[in-house]
Amino acid sequence: MSNNEYYEEFEALLNEYLPTEEKSKVRVTGVLSQVDRNFAYLDVPGQPTSVRVRSEELANYNIGDEVEVLLIGETDEGEFIIGSRKRIDMEDNWKKLEDAFENKETVTGKIVKRVKGGYMVEAMFHQGFLPNSLSEISMKDGDKVVGQDITVMIKDIKPDKDKKGKKITFSKKDITLQKEEKEFAELKVGDVVEAEVADVLDFGLSLRLQYLRGFVHISEVSWKKLDKLTDKYKKGDKVEAKIISLEPEKKNVKLSIKVLTRNPWEVAAEQYAVDSVVEGKVTKILPYGVFVEIADGVEGLVHMSDFTWNKKRVSLNEFVQLGDTVKVKIIEFQPAERKLKLGIKQLSANPWDSAAERYAVGTELKGKVLEVKPFGIFAEVEPGVDVFIHQSDFNWQGEENKKFAAGDVVEFKVIELNTEDNKIKGSIKALRKSPWEVALETYKVGETVEKEIKNIMDFGLFVNLSKGIDGFVPAQMASKDFVKNLKDKFIVGQVVKAQIVEIDKEKQRIKLSIKKIEIEEEKRENQELLSKYGTSGEEN
Repeated sequence: MSNNEYYEEFEALLNEYLPTEEKSKVRVTGVLSQVDRNFAYLDVPGQPTSVRVRSEELANYNIGDEVEVLLIGETDEGEFIIGSRKRIDMEDNWKKLEDAFENKETVTGKIVKRVKGGYMVEAMFHQGFLPNSLSEISMKDGDKVVGQDITVMIKDIKPDKDKKGKKITFSKKDITLQKEEKEFAELKVGDVVEAEVADVLDFGLSLRLQYLRGFVHISEVSWKKLDKLTDKYKKGDKVEAKIISLEPEKKNVKLSIKVLTRNPWEVAAEQYAVDSVVEGKVTKILPYGVFVEIADGVEGLVHMSDFTWNKKRVSLNEFVQLGDTVKVKIIEFQPAERKLKLGIKQLSANPWDSAAERYAVGTELKGKVLEVKPFGIFAEVEPGVDVFIHQSDFNWQGEENKKFAAGDVVEFKVIELNTEDNKIKGSIKALRKSPWEVALETYKVGETVEKEIKNIMDFGLFVNLSKGIDGFVPAQMASKDFVKNLKDKFIVGQVVKAQIVEIDKEKQRIKLSIKKIEIEEEKRENQELLSKYGTSGEEN
């Protein structure tokens, strides 16, 4: 909708007062002699009657003042000549309005009415239209501003459609644009300005300079990474920033806050080097490591593999907590790329460098239980050196099962050493002889034993020689007589006498024979009978 549509309701008023050739009359000067409610009267030399002027036009004059007016006619009866002070003011001020329009100067007016699409504003006795889009007045304040003074610029002056006058369009926005243009023209890249935070966004800060808006991208706010700008800034905060880019076409002003301070990575490059030992604050704990800030804006990563010399996966929360101050060693430093790699294990010598001598297979050691798993335990021999002991290496078969808890001190023997993967495997049971080794020292072939039957199978008997060691009696050696079913002659728990007939060291098996004992006892009995009676029991 064009602005011309909004002038219909006040065209008549404009036509009455706008200066036109037809309405222009003679100017005269008279003395104010009388004022009543509606009219004021002037005595003008040379005029046949008093000159009558509407009272409101001379509200600022007193009796006796000289007043210049424009003669515009006379009353119907010819009683008075009609004059107008307002016509003079309008004619004089119209030139001022035109000059203000040409020179893009501001004028002061009053908001006299709110109309469809904007406001009627009177300036220098002339009314014009102020559209909403140029008013910079919020819709909620629309009625509140009526009657208030306002400073505006003349956006346009156009003849009306009947060529009887001219229409004025006012603008408040053009004043702001003019100020913005002036302010932008005075700015230079490199200027440091003070600004107010107008808005805090996810990706940066919107700043209000004087009349212009500027923007600081999140990457230009701080040398250190900021996850949430709202943690540091809020609307209304005053900040200093440096202009880093100006775009005249859009009047974009890009600024930076961080460039007002020296790049902390450059400072760090002067203070630190690879192998430097420094203290820092734990700022973030991630699944793969922790970030440690060694100086404001300078963070490095301690990878989980750089916590301990062993290659076992560590639980980072067991080592550090968020906010902890820790000592670290710089193991890689590239300031230009803002890359910093830190280590904790590097603060001490790698114990695995001498592991081949100190943890050789067969070495007896002690360790503190760190973790208890269903399949075994992990124990710390020294910081960075763990040993794994499988549950099968707790005790020998037949011995009482051992149980462990975190914090227990265990003794063990190294049974496997892998220096490539930094792993040690230990055995607790290896500290003492196995039941088999004891059996080898205890039992010999030809020895007779009396032991309980542990189990009866179709193919033979198992007897309990000692803890963890069974002896086996094959079915054909269970009796000198033929026994079809061993369970018909033997029962579990029964004590039998048998002779050790074989010890197989490779298969760790001891074979016994009851039959041999029975045959030998039978021979002995026969010899005793022969010796006593001269006959054997078989002949009877």
